[in-house]
Amino acid sequence: MKKLLFLVIAMCFSISFAQFDDDDDDAVKGNEWADFDYQHAGLTQTEFQKVKESGMSKDKLLHLLEIGVRPSDYLKEPWKKLGVTEKQWLAERAGGMDDNDIDRTYSRRSDNQGLAYLSFLAPSLYQWSTDQYAKAITINVLWASFLGLTIYQAVTNEDNGAAPWAIGLGLMGAVHLYSGIDAVISTMWDNNPEARNFSFGIIPTGKNSFTAAATLRF
Repeated sequence: MKKLLFLVIAMCFSISFAQFDDDDDDAVKGNEWADFDYQHAGLTQTEFQKVKESGMSKDKLLHLLEIGVRPSDYLKEPWKKLGVTEKQWLAERAGGMDDNDIDRTYSRRSDNQGLAYLSFLAPSLYQWSTDQYAKAITINVLWASFLGLTIYQAVTNEDNGAAPWAIGLGLMGAVHLYSGIDAVISTMWDNNPEARNFSFGIIPTGKNSFTAAATLRF
């Protein structure tokens, strides 16, 4: 009986000590916010609760409030939609810019748009400028090959009129078009990130019929 009573007492002490340890751990975790008055900081209870649930530090929250960013806006990670880094977004917001200003500054810049249009005349110009080396080399190789084909057809088929070497010129023109269209589409995506999420095209379904096709990306 005494042994049983001793075991019961020992178990009670163990449970008590474990609870004290848990309370101490909770106190340590919550100590960061012990003296923080969320109402004085202009936050709602719900907003403050989301901050704690997100694991945001007190210093981070104070920095956001200092630069005029509400934590509820920050937690939505708006920099991803704007196409900038978190560091860039915070720096611009600290400088007084809102999301619309950041969007115009970063997402809608068209530094390469001129090169895109020039690529219709000089194939692969945009691709080389944007470090798309594989695509640029492919365009150059195709253009050179079709130029050689054009010259060969013109030399070996002098009596057949313009038809033979015109095929080579047509293929060269297709390379010009591809380079320019690829560049223009790329700059459109740079200027409007949402364009990546939707595309519309016409797909041939037979000899004399077409169908419209749309794709969505998430």
